[in-house]
Amino acid sequence: MADVTRQQRRQETRAQLKLGRSLLAKGLPITPRRDEVIAAARLVGAKLSERDNPRRASQAAQLAHDLAEKSQSANPGKLAIACRRGCHYCCHTFVGILPAEAFLLADAVKSGICAGLTPEMVTTLGAALEGLSPDERIGRKLACPLLVDGACSAYRVRPLVCRQATSLKLDDCIDEFEGRNLGGRIEISSVHLAHASNAHVVLLAGLRAADLPETAYELASALRIALTVPDAEKRWLEGEDLFADLPQKVARPPDVERGVREIAAALNA
Repeated sequence: MADVTRQQRRQETRAQLKLGRSLLAKGLPITPRRDEVIAAARLVGAKLSERDNPRRASQAAQLAHDLAEKSQSANPGKLAIACRRGCHYCCHTFVGILPAEAFLLADAVKSGICAGLTPEMVTTLGAALEGLSPDERIGRKLACPLLVDGACSAYRVRPLVCRQATSLKLDDCIDEFEGRNLGGRIEISSVHLAHASNAHVVLLAGLRAADLPETAYELASALRIALTVPDAEKRWLEGEDLFADLPQKVARPPDVERGVREIAAALNA
């Protein structure tokens, strides 16, 4: 009976991976089925299980980003967003990223695709942001260290939180940038939010199922670690807590935590 159960589990895993690859190619719907989220998370988990791959965390993050991108392209919704190239108000707000995303960003900087930014330039630019809370960032006009000439130099690998940050009203963004919208709300695209959030749950669940840390940190601080610590990703994957000294100021909404717990449990069942 045990052999049959193991065989059934292998068959189920193969089916999930097949569905996951299909979803990576066509994207998730705005409101995906539970089995679709599990399948996508299974694909991320498979990447994270590649024990001899020292870049498996950043590559798993890339899979989640690709899923968000494909989902948005396939199901864009009907409302037009106000965001345009050169509109960079949201690039002056607090952003929390996962270590896996920090490693992905670090690879982009080191490869030279970020408009000529060097690791030294990024860490210098980001120093002013370290230790500041989200509220402390509002109105201070402190730019993301990856912002160059009004555009994100790492746009192709921008974090999932950044993919959620779309606006339907430019004036609201300007008011917040100028410090006039304290405590106010910016009307965002629920479609962009859904696609990026779905991919975020997929990545978080994959990390949890693989018993890897899923704490999020402020972007500049996490990116400094990823850029300056030798073999950072490899050492983190081996269990070294490279981010231990960073403030953990990024709270996860309860509904997201419930979703991650459920999907991770399904992967480890």
